[in-house]
Amino acid sequence: MLTAFIDLKNLQSKKITSDNTKDKLHKLQTNIPSKLIPFMESRRMYQILYGGRSSAKTRTALAKILYCANEKPNQTILCTREFQSSIETSTYAELKQIIFEEDLQHIFKVKHDRIECVNGSKFIFKGLARDIYQIKSIPNIDICLVEEAETIRRDLWDVLDPTLRKDGAQLIVLFNPRELQSATYQKWLIDKIPDEDILRIEINYQDNPFNSELILKKIAHMKEFDYARYEHIYLGKVLDISEDVIFKGKFKILDMGLQFKDERFYYKEKQIGMLYGMDFGFSQDPTAMIELCFLDEDTIYINREIFKTGLLPAHYIPVMEKEFGKFVRMSPWYADAARPDSIAQLKHDGLRRIEGAPKGKGSIESGIEYLLGKNIIINPRCQNMIFEAYNYRYKKDKNSGIVLSDIVDAHNHGWDAIRYALWKQISAIRGKSILSAL
Repeated sequence: MLTAFIDLKNLQSKKITSDNTKDKLHKLQTNIPSKLIPFMESRRMYQILYGGRSSAKTRTALAKILYCANEKPNQTILCTREFQSSIETSTYAELKQIIFEEDLQHIFKVKHDRIECVNGSKFIFKGLARDIYQIKSIPNIDICLVEEAETIRRDLWDVLDPTLRKDGAQLIVLFNPRELQSATYQKWLIDKIPDEDILRIEINYQDNPFNSELILKKIAHMKEFDYARYEHIYLGKVLDISEDVIFKGKFKILDMGLQFKDERFYYKEKQIGMLYGMDFGFSQDPTAMIELCFLDEDTIYINREIFKTGLLPAHYIPVMEKEFGKFVRMSPWYADAARPDSIAQLKHDGLRRIEGAPKGKGSIESGIEYLLGKNIIINPRCQNMIFEAYNYRYKKDKNSGIVLSDIVDAHNHGWDAIRYALWKQISAIRGKSILSAL
C-alpha cells in the first residue's frame, strides 16, 4: 500500500521523501498538499482533479504514477492529452525533468520516445485526438493519465473509457474547468458515477502551501487588476457565455493541425500565408502578439499567441523568435500606428516588414463587424485568446440589464492585435468611408 511510501499521520502537507531501500525511489521528494493525500492513496477506477492553476495537480499526479510504476512490475501507463504534436510537448518532458531532478535514472530509463522502469513497467505517450484508435489497440493498460483534459470531446471519452478494461485499471483526469457544457465537465463532474468508483477533488492555489512568493505575488496582482481572469485561471471558475459577450456563438476552439516545414505553413497540404498583429502594452496591460491566417475566404484561424506584461520593445524580437520562430523577422506585422516610435524601434531591430495599422473613430466597431462576419477558430493552446473570446463584452444598462451597443474597454488586447493584422482587409470590405474614418 501507499502508506509504505507516505506516513500519513506525520505528513500533513510536509515534504514527502521516499525510503531508498523499500521504495527504490532514491531522492524522490515532492510537495503534496494535504488536500491531495486521498488522491495519492486512491486506487479507484476514476480519479478526477480539477481547479485552477498553481494547485499542484500535475506535479502530484506525476509523483503518483512514478510511484505506481515502481510499485508493481510490468505495468503499462498511458500518458495522454488531447493533442500531442511531439514527444517533447507531452507528459514525457515533465516526467523526464522529475527523473533527472530527483536522480532517479537508476530506476527509470528515459528513451527517445518512452520511459521504462527497471521492473518492466513502461510509460507510453499519445495524443487522444489523432491516436485514439492506436490507443484502443493497446492491451492491458494499468493507468491512464489525461492532462489538460478540458477540451476533450465526448466521442474521445467514449472510446478511451472502455479501452481501460483490465481489473484495477485507473483513469486519472486533470483539468482546469472552462465551460459548464463541455464534455469533460459534464462527464466527470455532472454525470452520475457510483461513489465507490470515482474520486473527485477540487483544488486551487489556496490549497497548495508550497507556492512560491513570486507566484503568489502574480496571483495577487491579477486578483486586484483583472478579477474575472483571476477567477477563471486560479479559482477554476467556468467561463460564462452571456448575451453581452460580443463573439457569443461566433467562435470555435479547435486545433486545425497546421503543418510547418521549410519555414512555411500548410493546411491540407496547401501553403497558406500567416499574418501577425501586435497590440502594445507594458505594466497593467499585456503586449499581445497574435499569429493568424485564413483557412478559406470566410474562416480565420488564430494559431499562436504571446501575452506578456513588462516587456520593452527592445526585447520583443527575442520573445517573438522564441515563441514563433526566427522566420518572424521577415513576416508581415501590423501594430498600432499611434505608436510610431515603437514601430520604428522594432524595424530598426530587424522586424523589417512591420507597418502601422491606422485607427480612429469607428475602427473598433468596423473591425468587430468584419470579424462577426467570419468563422473564427482558436487553437486550444491560445488560452488568453480563448479567455478574451468569452469576456470581450458590450456594456449593459445598470438598471434594466439591457445590452447596449457600446463596447467595454477590457479583455480586448488580442482582439486589437487581430484587428491590426487585418486592417487592410477590414478597410477594403468597408470601402472608402471606413478609410476616411480611420
